[in-house]
Amino acid sequence: MERTRLVLGAMTGTSIDGMDLALVRIHGSGLGMRAATVATRSAPLGALAPRLRAAAEQQPMTAGEFASLATEFGELHARECLELLRSAGVARIDLASLHGQTVFHRPPISWQLLNAHPVAAALGCDVVFDLRGADLAHGGDGAPLTPLADWILFRAAHARAVLNLGGFANATILPPDDGRAHAHQVADIRGADLCACNQLLDRAARTVLGRDYDADGAAAARGTPDATARDALAALLAPRADGRSLGTGDELFTWIDRHAPALGADDLLATAAEAVGTAIGLALRTHGVHDAVIAGGGARHPRLRTAIERAAGCRTLPSDALGVPVGDREAVEWAVLGALAADHVDIALPAVTHRPSGSVPVCGAWIRSSHERSTALNPT
Repeated sequence: MERTRLVLGAMTGTSIDGMDLALVRIHGSGLGMRAATVATRSAPLGALAPRLRAAAEQQPMTAGEFASLATEFGELHARECLELLRSAGVARIDLASLHGQTVFHRPPISWQLLNAHPVAAALGCDVVFDLRGADLAHGGDGAPLTPLADWILFRAAHARAVLNLGGFANATILPPDDGRAHAHQVADIRGADLCACNQLLDRAARTVLGRDYDADGAAAARGTPDATARDALAALLAPRADGRSLGTGDELFTWIDRHAPALGADDLLATAAEAVGTAIGLALRTHGVHDAVIAGGGARHPRLRTAIERAAGCRTLPSDALGVPVGDREAVEWAVLGALAADHVDIALPAVTHRPSGSVPVCGAWIRSSHERSTALNPT
């Protein structure tokens, strides 16, 4: 009989705009697994958001403040995980896979801040976290990790890109699913971080709109791009020559500060979206893909999506069309990666993370369950 598991994935991205959770049913195991989304949930970070953002922007904190932040963040994860299970009518799951908040990433040093123990206590299941650590320890960048999950979820008979339009844009390039052995197909997967995306667009919205983000790209859709400012930003967005993964950097925020006084709010946001979308599309064009699956908050941004299609020369389709909600793709994929790690599959592809060839003995840090659930965080 085929093995079936329920796995919960939780993700907070570099844009620090909320927490996404997904409950995923995994059929089978290893590279032969299939995944189906059961339920999803999005939750605000509340008072934790500015504190997490301060940490990511390298503002000084005491050790006690970091420890409190990590614990409170873990407690928020626990409450939201329980609420997802309650709303889905699920009493128990097999595994929780947690991303944590990236507050620093400059390989080989990286920190996905989270105290995962409150989640293990609340759910009474195995918990895996810090999935980047093993790859980093063996000389890789620790990112991006989603390409293997992209292959599990989205592979097709033709070459396809999968775009995450989150805080940073990253792309997976999937080879055609042509009947070859799974291991051979996986060896041909490529992926890379491309450029800042919502991290930049959201910072611009906070600066000129006084809001956390430009909902559905409405303000950008009203604006007219400024060619000079667009080209200046495009130069900053140009891909790194070494192709290595991007960090949490704020190096692009000076562009906002420089051009915001001269441009109206709508024009600034339109200019930023055009520059970001063009940079993403030009990176895709070199791979000759037939189409691009898009997910993340940027999938709802019309000007950004149009700029990508124009520069890439291919159509885009939202991941919703393939059964994965656009806002929850990374949470769904973190559940898939957790299941793969539990099956002792190396989730970090050396061709993607630039890790020297060789085995990675452990994927993630694990809290093994005693199957006894704490009552401290359980809803009544």
